[in-house]
Amino acid sequence: MRPPPPRPTRAGPPRQRSGVGPLVFVLVVIALVVVAATQAPGALGGTVMGLVAERPSLLRQAPIRALVSSRLAPEVDAAVDPSAQPHGFEVLPGETAAVVAQRLQDDGIVRDRLALLLVLYDEGRADDLQAGIHPLSAAMTTREVAQALVTSSPGQQVTLRIIDGWRLSEIAAAVAKVFPKISSDAFLKAAVVGTHTQPALAGLDPKLPLEGFLYPDTYFFKPDASADTIVDTLLDTFEAKAGGRLSAAAAEQGRSVYDLVKLASIVEREARDRKESPRIAGVYANRLRIGMMLDADPTIQYAVGQWRELTLADLKVDSPYNTYTHLGLPPTPICSPGIDALKAAAAPEKNDYLYFVAKNDGSGDHLFARTLAEQEANRKKVGND
Repeated sequence: MRPPPPRPTRAGPPRQRSGVGPLVFVLVVIALVVVAATQAPGALGGTVMGLVAERPSLLRQAPIRALVSSRLAPEVDAAVDPSAQPHGFEVLPGETAAVVAQRLQDDGIVRDRLALLLVLYDEGRADDLQAGIHPLSAAMTTREVAQALVTSSPGQQVTLRIIDGWRLSEIAAAVAKVFPKISSDAFLKAAVVGTHTQPALAGLDPKLPLEGFLYPDTYFFKPDASADTIVDTLLDTFEAKAGGRLSAAAAEQGRSVYDLVKLASIVEREARDRKESPRIAGVYANRLRIGMMLDADPTIQYAVGQWRELTLADLKVDSPYNTYTHLGLPPTPICSPGIDALKAAAAPEKNDYLYFVAKNDGSGDHLFARTLAEQEANRKKVGND
């Protein structure tokens, strides 16, 4: 489809926006507050709360804060869930307090975004939010959350971010960057099954690398954390997030947890659109069931050591990870799958697809086919013939 022609640009200098409008609006609201305060305080409070909900910046005005504080006060020193655990919440550079407050409410860390804004504006700190990742929890009061957002405490903790789909060597490189005293090699030596007792590792060779089991997430550590401490934390998180689900699915499917993690790792690298994860898992489950080659490009990328476009020569590489020439799953997982891929491997979509091809339209989505003839037609459709 031909894209629409570009819109013509307007000649002349750009129109300048006036700041008079917002100022007049605020003055009018304050005037209404002063007039109505002596007439219907209860109704006034509801009216002002409605206005503040639509325009949170009104909380910059002391009279407005005074009117809404009685309604929001109970939330200021209350927590959503006293038993909640902390997790990383990122404040992006340039984000406004209103945007951050809304995201915190959406994440369930605070119950009422306006209560958080009330604290920030009351203390004159609404413009002081510190960009970066903050360890926040629904067990914190709204006031404590506000304090954490404007406080930077370098040196007390370091942040380690593990990205979905990273292979073990990439995780080791990230650890070495955050913890200069831990080399990549030292981390890789620690990242083996060894004596770890997490249920998901039951029955595995102690010498096996922990490829696939170091859960991708954002973590907070003391700067002197050891490689063993980091590995244990990532393993414990994997167990908490996915261990039970995978164990139940493995028993139901008659497979091992290890095989499900292998499958999830392939799905992770194939499904750019997370919504497609269960369907792609279903395709590979179908191929495994009928004894068909997986023909999974990511396993070859793992074999050649790079996540890059494959060549025809790559497809012939002599490796047990070459699923074009070796039947079944690869010897180990090929990356650390995220929760969507793990869920998909535990519960693949029940379908009769055996093939898929990328649409090549920038969406990351695929066309799925039941027969080789349908697959070839799809390949031509996307220009991959």
